[in-house]
Amino acid sequence: MDLLCCETTETECRAYADPALLGDDRVLQNLLQTEERYAPSSSYFECVQRDISPLMRKIVAEWMLELSSEKRL
Repeated sequence: MDLLCCETTETECRAYADPALLGDDRVLQNLLQTEERYAPSSSYFECVQRDISPLMRKIVAEWMLELSSEKRL
């Protein structure tokens, strides 16, 4: 099955080149290792947050997206 992406990539890059991150490969490696260590497990929502349904998460995610879109205007 092929995926179709209809997004445009003609956006302005607002990030700047961080010399601390780009100057030493160890910085990025440490960040990636830290991400692996502290990322929630895939069963987090099933085991820890049983009282929140997937539909509730969807509503909150859509609401946050709407707020962030309004904030950019």
